[in-house]
Amino acid sequence: MKPALYISIAVILLYWVIFAARQLLQADGPTTPSSVRDISLYVSVKACIVFAVVWFLLRRSDETLADLGFTFDRFRSVMFDGALFAIGVFLSVNVALNTLISTLIGAGTSSATKALFGDPQEAPFWIFTAIIGGGFAEEFLRGFVLTRFDQFFGRLGLAVAVAVDSIVFGLGHLYQGPFGGISAAFTGLMFALIFLRRRRVVDAMIAHAGFDLLGIAAAYALYANKV
Repeated sequence: MKPALYISIAVILLYWVIFAARQLLQADGPTTPSSVRDISLYVSVKACIVFAVVWFLLRRSDETLADLGFTFDRFRSVMFDGALFAIGVFLSVNVALNTLISTLIGAGTSSATKALFGDPQEAPFWIFTAIIGGGFAEEFLRGFVLTRFDQFFGRLGLAVAVAVDSIVFGLGHLYQGPFGGISAAFTGLMFALIFLRRRRVVDAMIAHAGFDLLGIAAAYALYANKV
């Protein structure tokens, strides 16, 4: 195995540990972002860092972005499939799963999260966040993580990576409360499976961005000028 693969696994494990520790060990719990502008700034920085690190490690492994499926051949078909996946995941999460969670633990959307969707004039920031943060950065990183574990550990490693990555993704949404964390973990699992279907990260990117855009539209319909 090439040294870059060992480095990639080490970087991923370090990221998981640090990220999970930050979410779980904060004395007052995960901090809710104060504004969508702060969120959009955060995802801009994250997207740049993720792209730079992944691109560098791919190059060191003699791979390219195309090896993650970051290509746009058959664009119309990819967009159509991505839109269908987005709708399917959205209905599965927001109709089936969230109804079940609400019934079992009696939790719902936190008031702090609702407040982020109070002003419709901030919608462009959310759209930017959905495309760059959710669609690009998170799925680009997910595709890289899953392929590294698959190459290093085989199918068992891939299964472990899918599980841990989904949990970490859920932890990143704990600021929305337990309800949001569980929902996000399941959503992360769905996007991992979409990527693995054809090993095309662009499929998951389009599905994730579409899912987030549907969620933003629904949130504004429910909470705009009402919180």
